[in-house]
Amino acid sequence: MEQIDIFDEEFRVIEPKVTSIDTVHKQGLWHQTFACWLINPKENCLFLQLRGKKNRIGPNTFDASASGHLSAGEKPIDGFREAEEELGKNLNLSDITSLGINRNVIIQGTYINREFCHIYMAKTENSLNDFQLQKGEVAGLFKLDIAQGIKLFSNELPSVKITGIVWDENSYKKETREITQQDFCSYHDRVHVSGYYLKVMIMAERFVKNNPPYRI
Repeated sequence: MEQIDIFDEEFRVIEPKVTSIDTVHKQGLWHQTFACWLINPKENCLFLQLRGKKNRIGPNTFDASASGHLSAGEKPIDGFREAEEELGKNLNLSDITSLGINRNVIIQGTYINREFCHIYMAKTENSLNDFQLQKGEVAGLFKLDIAQGIKLFSNELPSVKITGIVWDENSYKKETREITQQDFCSYHDRVHVSGYYLKVMIMAERFVKNNPPYRI
């Protein structure tokens, strides 16, 4: 079973320093995760992952392009293995920037998630057809125009249209959807409480324009 590092709420290592991922979520222990938002500057878009139906948190909702837990001893940058696992892509590390750490808490019955999530953005020239999605874990991948994303989370638009690919039995198919804020993972906390998704969209716009600082 996967082992991960654990911390207190101030991000200080506690004893035992390492435990199983199941114990972490049963006891609600703080741990580290990773999320990467892939940006295509030429198309002024970012890629949204449609989470798989069997995910314990936010099934069938949209979130970062790739994400996951950091295993024991891993550094935040090691999380880019998730991009390879979920999207079938190695990324050029020179095109990557950190947005900092997002504290995230989700409680669903006996499943308790308290995480320090290391957020990154990475530039890519890839199109939708260049990705190989991890079956089961990733249900689809969609493009969201960054300007439209800012308007959606600024409440200037009630919904936006996105295009993408979804896994349909034995092949990919193209699909267009109209989505709202409610279609995003943990939307209440990340939209109405922390404003996380709006911050991501604003940072994506800066990232495309090479206009730092990049912090959420």
